[in-house]
Amino acid sequence: TFFEMLGTWSFGDYFKEETIDMAWELLTKVYELEPDRLYASYFAGDAELGLPADDEAKQLWLRYLPESQILPFDKTDNFWEMGAIGPCGPCSELHYDRIGGRDASALVNADDPDVLEIWNLVFMQFYREESGKLTELPNRHIDTGAGFERLLSVLQDKRSNYDTDLFAPLFQAVHAQVGGLPYGGRVGDDDKDLRDTAYRVIVDHARTLTLAVADGAEPSNEGRGYVLRRILRRAVRYGRQMLGAPPGFFSKLVPTVATSLGSGFPEITEAVSRVQEVLRGEEAAFDQTVERGMQFFAEIRAEVVSSGGSVIPGQRAFFLYDTQGFPLDLTQQMAEEAGLTVDVEGFEKAMEDQKERSREAMRDQQAMKAGVRPLELVAEQTAWLQQQGVAPTEDGAKYAFKTGRPDRSKGDNWRCICTLTTPGPCEAVVRAIYGEKGFVNGLDEMQGDAVSVGIVLNATSFYAEAGGQASDVGRLVPSSGGALEVRNVQRYGDYVLHTCIVDPGADKLKVGDSVVCEVDCTHRSQITANHTTTHVLNWALREVLGDGADQRGSLNTAERLRFDFNADKVTAQQLKQIECKVQDFLADDL
Repeated sequence: TFFEMLGTWSFGDYFKEETIDMAWELLTKVYELEPDRLYASYFAGDAELGLPADDEAKQLWLRYLPESQILPFDKTDNFWEMGAIGPCGPCSELHYDRIGGRDASALVNADDPDVLEIWNLVFMQFYREESGKLTELPNRHIDTGAGFERLLSVLQDKRSNYDTDLFAPLFQAVHAQVGGLPYGGRVGDDDKDLRDTAYRVIVDHARTLTLAVADGAEPSNEGRGYVLRRILRRAVRYGRQMLGAPPGFFSKLVPTVATSLGSGFPEITEAVSRVQEVLRGEEAAFDQTVERGMQFFAEIRAEVVSSGGSVIPGQRAFFLYDTQGFPLDLTQQMAEEAGLTVDVEGFEKAMEDQKERSREAMRDQQAMKAGVRPLELVAEQTAWLQQQGVAPTEDGAKYAFKTGRPDRSKGDNWRCICTLTTPGPCEAVVRAIYGEKGFVNGLDEMQGDAVSVGIVLNATSFYAEAGGQASDVGRLVPSSGGALEVRNVQRYGDYVLHTCIVDPGADKLKVGDSVVCEVDCTHRSQITANHTTTHVLNWALREVLGDGADQRGSLNTAERLRFDFNADKVTAQQLKQIECKVQDFLADDL
């Protein structure tokens, strides 16, 4: 489901006490919620993690709530993590009892619809490494999140988000197209015909797709576009199957969504016609897909029945899901109507097999592209560098780019040698060497098992990847001989990390050694040309399509450029105009 998240943050400015004080003031003083309906949770500690209970948070809440309304929970509920690795920490949730006048402590975190979490206060103070180890962050931060729709239901005293005035206009817009009974708020066994469920699915997905398409995403066969395509197909199926909605009904909801959310997201209002056009085309295409899917299901059913079976194979159900856009529940419903069942376990295995194939393909693609294992400096590593007195990397030399073509007859691919002060190579000193197992004093400590190595210098002439522009590549040449091939350059805080492959002869490099930074001139020139062309393309798009052609991102590498933008459908004639303008501009030999 789509929801809006209200958030507050602090990056080292304040921590638990101030966050709890402000949360209490907003809920009880500004929103005037009854304190006896509020319950605060805190982290109960975890022996496996080696973390004690967050008694500090408990004591802070005791200033506002009785102990019976301050409840400890384990890491499942009260330790927030953004993923397998990254920043994390204990959290304190605020729960609200819709009923009131009772002790609802046993219903907190018990999936009771009338006792719901409305705000999560996350105290970001740890970093989880890939090994699972927790380390203290150099600074403590705050990240809180409150669901807008939930909070609204509490303020309007409604038992469901869908009963608030946020959704009423959308339900009315659906009813105007389908007729029959209006939305009645039925759930579970009371909604056996799934009519009200269909209403909720449609309005939720209409909000999701309107915002996503307005922001530049479009339905497609891969990545985020595939997610959007499946969301749209689910909404259309519910409308056609449960409500008898006419073809094209879904895209007609976009103006109502824009009216509902446009004040907070003005870009939606500006993009209504484009969003409608995208969804209209996708909806029409799915109407044809539905027909093909029905035919394919009929063939599967005939095969199963003729063989004396009663189960739709999981692989065949997954084919319907993957290629025809049929959710599993639709296949199950159709099977049930035919007196059959679906091999759900086989379906899930086919799904997992596809995910693993996708993961393997992505890993292989990244490895082939860079030729190295990725290295990164996270908070713990940058803090360690600071503690060791390693000064920030000075990268001003990257701007001293010598233009002009290299003399390839002399093997000159390294013309982009620059310095901070005088002409000549950029000489630097190795300040840190980093590998998959941490920092070392010299390459000889890495025991020959390192596929890649990260080098931090006091100064560099290499561009780090930033703003959609790929990093420089080149060489670091130690004074002792040999070379390190620089394959990737990234900036982490104040430090620039050069990820390298070590050539024979340079495997004795150690901290304190001098190196010469040699940037591959050809590679940088190609990136520069593509980056310049990105700006020319942006200009040409606006010249032809108008100011509504908003840039949403770009990618500039030595091989190609990509430019992401929002606009109404580009015609073949407009595309030709854009191409001509770019070509004419570049022909001026900038």
